Amino acid sequence: MTDFEQIESFRYVKAARRLLRPATSRLEELVQSDVSDELKLETIISLGKIGDNQSLGTITRAFDDYADSIEPVTAIGHFMSSSPVARLIERLQDPDGQHKEEVVRVLGEIGDPMAARPLMELLHDEDRMVRYYSARALFKMGGRDVVQSLCGLLNDPDEWIVINVLEILSKLKDPEAVPALVGQFEIARDSRLKAIIISSLATFAEARLLKTFESGLDSFDPRIQANSVEAISYLKIPALEMKRKLKKFYGHPNNRVRANVCIALAAADPAAVSEELKAMMASSDASTRRSAAYVLARINSDKREECIHELLLDENFGVRKMALKAALSLEGSVGVREIRPLLSDENQWVRKEAVECATRIEDFPDQDILEMLKKEDCAPVISCILDYVVSRGLKEAVANIFERIRKEPEEEMPWLIAALGHLGAREELLKIKKFLGAVRSEVFSEYYHALLLNGELAVFEEVSAALNEKKRENELFSWVRIAGNLGSYMQKPETFSNTLLKGLGEEVARDMEGVATMAAPDTAAALVEAFSQAVEFFNNGDFARARELLEKIVAAQSDNIEARYYLAHCCYSLGDMKKAAALLAHNVDDEPSHINSAVLLGQIYFRKKEWEKLAECYERVQQYVNKDDKKSLIRIYGALGLAYFNQKKYPQAITALSRGLQANPRDLSSSYHLALCYYAIEEGEKARVILEGLRKTLPPDSQVLKNVVELLQRI
Repeated sequence: MTDFEQIESFRYVKAARRLLRPATSRLEELVQSDVSDELKLETIISLGKIGDNQSLGTITRAFDDYADSIEPVTAIGHFMSSSPVARLIERLQDPDGQHKEEVVRVLGEIGDPMAARPLMELLHDEDRMVRYYSARALFKMGGRDVVQSLCGLLNDPDEWIVINVLEILSKLKDPEAVPALVGQFEIARDSRLKAIIISSLATFAEARLLKTFESGLDSFDPRIQANSVEAISYLKIPALEMKRKLKKFYGHPNNRVRANVCIALAAADPAAVSEELKAMMASSDASTRRSAAYVLARINSDKREECIHELLLDENFGVRKMALKAALSLEGSVGVREIRPLLSDENQWVRKEAVECATRIEDFPDQDILEMLKKEDCAPVISCILDYVVSRGLKEAVANIFERIRKEPEEEMPWLIAALGHLGAREELLKIKKFLGAVRSEVFSEYYHALLLNGELAVFEEVSAALNEKKRENELFSWVRIAGNLGSYMQKPETFSNTLLKGLGEEVARDMEGVATMAAPDTAAALVEAFSQAVEFFNNGDFARARELLEKIVAAQSDNIEARYYLAHCCYSLGDMKKAAALLAHNVDDEPSHINSAVLLGQIYFRKKEWEKLAECYERVQQYVNKDDKKSLIRIYGALGLAYFNQKKYPQAITALSRGLQANPRDLSSSYHLALCYYAIEEGEKARVILEGLRKTLPPDSQVLKNVVELLQRI
């Protein structure tokens, strides 16, 4: 048998789908049978969760037949396949199309670059949820123009949209967003919005933003002041300068401002911070004492242990709860000593926090938690206790968990069943079925997951049999959901136990034996024909069928670089970036001159914002690009320039962007970033010439044009 630890994860998924195939076939039959539309739509969702490519046709037909329903769109999103992207885009362009926001969300999940342009156009749709999901989708997809397109939403009349875009820009950390954010801060009138913009700018930690942050310090709104203090603390400026700017905020009436100053100056002004903490702890205001605990969780202090001990005894449960987080920073045995008494605190949320803290301490006494499990009656706390028990593999808890299940608790039941599954309590799992009551999808889904973790593959047959036996729709609803949840779970091999992997390994081995027979010498012609068919599938956008063929070809001919490239491209189109990157990296190592592999690998790094890897990849391949191959020159040097730009390697970025512009002088993105590079190295005249050219070229409603004008004013 093939060693299960060496088998690629997708093969386990494939084996599981094959075992679930009888149930999947029954679901496909239900969609075509004489049942209610409600059951059909629920079944379509379950087929989507299972993700069997053979069901894609059923779902796409439902997409057309039930155009007014959201379920087929959601089901398509579960597949992560590029095949339906064209139809989804077509639905978006239909003025009478329903559920545009869900179509946009699904396109973001799939991540096909073909959808980028339509999504950018929808950033100004009249429906706020369409604008919101378009922004989220573009964030997930990445790309050269995404940041500028998102910056255009900073002027959206809906504040909720603006706040979400600010969050996205913070995560992207793309320097080209900075001018737009600064400009928006200067014109914004709403204090809450200005405070959020400061937090977004803080993530860039650039010294050139100091003046903006200082203007925030001068605000009369404590939210802006607190965020500005935090933002300045991130800057790499001399400690004395930071102290000079922030010390005036000691004793500030706002707790957030006061706490952020203590954190910012903990190293530069330890004596004053210690006095400030002492005053905060002595306050009659619980929120102020809670802020003191917040600070102690984040700074080093000579009296930290003493202060935390005092706060853990505070009369206010919110203070005790925050002090527990601070206790985690103490030396192991001290932290344990401080946390243990709070396991029996009168407040359930303090007990819950104490268990969560205990989970993070490697040598915390397990017996304390096991005793707590026997008597605890608060559901949120029990959930945390079970997480602790499972993380430590405490089989001593099995008997107690079993007794709790016998009492048939409503809320806790799925958690208790899951714990038995993870603890390998197979015998107890078989015994508890009679305590589960009537079939409910949530409880029975968890029960079957637990059985699978213990290698009970007969679960697949049991679910299939139930789907075929049940005739009443109210019963079928539950089993349809169970099948869908089962299929969804089987797509996460990283969560499988070794027992489940071994069980599926036998199925995988049979599949691998079928692949191995292709390597025989007399099948060379068949391999050539299979490759030709795979390429045809690929060109027609049927990436799932192409991938299946290419996997067999690569297994038989591991040195077939073209097959590996097409397989990688299929994985890329189907959303499996990890597999695609591994195949492409192998190709580039074996054949550094394989430009298509290097370019696609670079695109993956670009989408993931892995700038160093992108630069290394394109630096390596550029020597093999023919000077007449303008398409490759444009793709490589434009992206290489952006990689250098985002690493603040401005001279190298200037060289790469200039070479890209030689191949395509109309590349406005490269021109804009070239100007930013010159601006960053203080060659203002060169930046100004490029920006003036862009001002004449860009459309009047372009967000980039606004940034260009702002930069010209600064120069």
